[in-house]
Amino acid sequence: MPSRMKQSAVLSLAILATAILSSLAHAQEPLASRETSALTARDRLTAAQAEIEALDRDEVINDFQWKGADGAEGLIVVSGYFPTVYGMGNCRRLIHVIRHKDDGGINPTFSGVVCRDWEGKWSLER
Repeated sequence: MPSRMKQSAVLSLAILATAILSSLAHAQEPLASRETSALTARDRLTAAQAEIEALDRDEVINDFQWKGADGAEGLIVVSGYFPTVYGMGNCRRLIHVIRHKDDGGINPTFSGVVCRDWEGKWSLER
């Protein structure tokens, strides 16, 4: 392999590795972290991605469903936006029902108010 091609291949691998590490660094825990604690890492990541996808839609969502690679699944309901105490309309009510083989039929359910900060990240209103 000519030197230039080797450099190009190494550079491509470095860019790919940086992109993967960056996406892992920005991956966040699900807002329903306690309810998803029994899930595999892959299913927890899927649950977190589903929450963000549902919340980022500018619409009321009554039936957003996701299914993880390891068998867990969930149902997300999101309200419309409503104002915070500061008068900003960047909060929403989130309900997230999780189903997995080890939940004993309980289907852990998260319900809470989540708000988007100035950086665009969703977090639980405390």
